[in-house]
Amino acid sequence: MASIQNAVQVMVDKLVADMQGNQPLSAEEQALVSNAITKLTDNSKLEQAVVAVAESHINDAKNSLQQVSQSTGAALQGATDSLVQTSNSLEAKSTKLDKLDTMAPNLERVESLQSRNNAMQVRQLMGVTGIEPASTSANNRRSQAIFAVYDSNGETFAVRPSYTHNNTLESCRLEFLKLNNQGTSKTTTHTSFVYTNVFEQNPSSKIYHYGLSAYLPLASKDNPSSIEYEIVYSSQDSQNTSTNNYGGIFTKSAGFTTITAPKLNLNARDQYGVPTITSHAHNRAAVLYDNQKHCLVLVDSGTSRIIEKYRDGNVISNTAIANAEELQAYVDAGDFTTVNFIFNNVSFTAGANRSNHSVQAMSNEQYNYYGYFGVVNNVVRMGGTSYSAHYRFTTAKRLEPVNFYFQCNQQMYRASDSNGTVNGEGVLTVCLESMDGELLGAYQYESYSDHLGRGAGFMAGAINCINPYSHVGILNESYVYNHHGIGRTCRAF
Repeated sequence: MASIQNAVQVMVDKLVADMQGNQPLSAEEQALVSNAITKLTDNSKLEQAVVAVAESHINDAKNSLQQVSQSTGAALQGATDSLVQTSNSLEAKSTKLDKLDTMAPNLERVESLQSRNNAMQVRQLMGVTGIEPASTSANNRRSQAIFAVYDSNGETFAVRPSYTHNNTLESCRLEFLKLNNQGTSKTTTHTSFVYTNVFEQNPSSKIYHYGLSAYLPLASKDNPSSIEYEIVYSSQDSQNTSTNNYGGIFTKSAGFTTITAPKLNLNARDQYGVPTITSHAHNRAAVLYDNQKHCLVLVDSGTSRIIEKYRDGNVISNTAIANAEELQAYVDAGDFTTVNFIFNNVSFTAGANRSNHSVQAMSNEQYNYYGYFGVVNNVVRMGGTSYSAHYRFTTAKRLEPVNFYFQCNQQMYRASDSNGTVNGEGVLTVCLESMDGELLGAYQYESYSDHLGRGAGFMAGAINCINPYSHVGILNESYVYNHHGIGRTCRAF
């Protein structure tokens, strides 16, 4: 079969001859001819058909064209079948994907129930690391009271009041500290010794006995997203316990010159029913915390204007508050938590005596105590001179109070005598609850006497604090026979 290239070559030769003649082709005609030649040479089937026609092979030309038609039709049919199959597959998968919308609530419920089930398991606490010097001397005895903020990253920031005062002994130490989320270390961020006869505006090594403290996540006044934990004081203005000499609230970083006295007895309740305390008494103070701006909020006693207190200074707003109704409306319109400060010197916290239900200092080994630190049925037991205070700083960056329930069962010891010997032992169970009624964790600690015929310690307050995020806290029985300074980190597994 002759090649189309030969026929084309003959055509080209004729065209060249014509171009050299009297009537040459124009540029446009030459371009058209060139394109036609390219199209012809690029199609082998068409080439075969043209050659067949040229050689009178009509049947061959017809067969070649039919092959082109059949091949194209088969390809189109295959593509159509593939699209139908893909469409059916996608439709089936789409139906399955639609089920995810109904699965999400069920998965959330499963996770919620699993979390609740985990929280309901009573976890045994194990001591990890000692956090204070042990001694046979009562000079090293430490208080069981605490102001604690449980950060969602598992760290705990706390204030440990002194057990006594007027000396440079461990028992006179007011300590601000951080626990890591593994329970392997304690960092003392600041410490002072408590005195009734020494006053420093900016407490360094010494602090006035008649005052209160807290440790809070506060923003910078120039950068609300920059949140760091800051020591906050409620202080007198001088060495005087009178309400007339109440100075107010200030942060350690900003200093005494930024102190703000809240307007006397102008109070409001936060969203949890906890009231502020602005009596100007040296042993009670409760201040609003703004969960949006991460600052403390007070009504200035002199100007009646809202003062926002950040860790590095104050911002004076243009909002003035004339009375309690206006302050309550201001609080209801925002997102506030009332923070109860803790007194600088607390020997024992208070709980209910099981035998008579009297709320008293839990200072007797022979009694069993129960109770809570928090707010239950609008009864607030937080901070001040008698109670610990527990808060959590959530993943949403909100400061919320935590109810800390405790129940102590203790066996009194009997020293060796004609009636025999009894060793002391005790069990303390603690449950942490959110303000929404969610159980955050349940913990238990058991103690037994180290000496024949002696006690197991002051069990009612032995679990000073426990972070529900990391299950890390502080154990401290305050005293066991002939031993003081026995505080240590603990962890539940």
